[in-house]
Amino acid sequence: MPTIAVAGGTGGIGRTIVEELVNQGKHEVLVLSRKAVPIPGVSVPVIAVDYNDPKTLAATLDQHKIEVVISTIVLISDDSSQSQLNLIAAASGSKTVKRFIPSEYGTHNKPELLPQYPTMKWWVDAANALRASKLEYTLVIIGFIMDYYGIPHVKSNLHSFKWILDFDNKRAIIPGDGTTKISFLFSADVAKYVVALLDLDRWPELSRFRGSTVTPKEMVEAAEKVTGTKWTVEYDSVEDIAQGKVTVFKQPKGTYENVSDEELRVLVVWFNEFAIKGMFDLSEKEVMNDKFPDIKPIRFQGLIESAWGKQ
Repeated sequence: MPTIAVAGGTGGIGRTIVEELVNQGKHEVLVLSRKAVPIPGVSVPVIAVDYNDPKTLAATLDQHKIEVVISTIVLISDDSSQSQLNLIAAASGSKTVKRFIPSEYGTHNKPELLPQYPTMKWWVDAANALRASKLEYTLVIIGFIMDYYGIPHVKSNLHSFKWILDFDNKRAIIPGDGTTKISFLFSADVAKYVVALLDLDRWPELSRFRGSTVTPKEMVEAAEKVTGTKWTVEYDSVEDIAQGKVTVFKQPKGTYENVSDEELRVLVVWFNEFAIKGMFDLSEKEVMNDKFPDIKPIRFQGLIESAWGKQ
């Protein structure tokens, strides 16, 4: 039974992956965290590690005979990026680790986009480090997380984030003309696909999965149908987005209090640009869903129906 280490597995998508690993029971699982604090409701060992000490980190991986490292470290700064790079170095220097899944779970961050989106460096650097290592690896690409359109009425370990649709106020802000496609995947389905990848003998460099691919206009139509209400619909034009002029929803209380209004604005600018450029769109030819036919990912319509249909 292979032993899997999930870095950053105490919350968010990391915890969701840990829960799926435990649920399937095919692997020994432990969590790497800066503090050895038990995860409520999940019976897995939590090992305290220092991401600034790759040598000791490698020894920890060897001590626990870790074969696969799944990173879910949230990349929000140069420091968090360096933590993942140190983890990659430790895994590469380990005697037991053979495979590594870095923290991606979104769009594909490409080197040619760095001049416009400099923080993509955090993901590009990780991919380059893995490419130069002895490790087998795969980047899990999903488009955009679907959970945000069901929270708080669906089970999720993620915090709410309002973009395009605001169900509380029946308001939509559409990037561009609303006709470009966006692919979505629910976090529980992300976890199922990540765990399924562990059974493959060989990994592709990119593992793409999706639950639904819809346009912002179709998202609004679905939301109006589910809520039985006509929504207020506004547009952020391509020209305004290019100038950094975007409309940012007020986020739920207690979710992004440590994030400044300016940081949220920049995030929404980028998401809008990714959307209108088709960077969230995963085509049917690209995705690997068919390789795992037993996994039936929830569709966008199904998610919002289960979340908001009876509200």
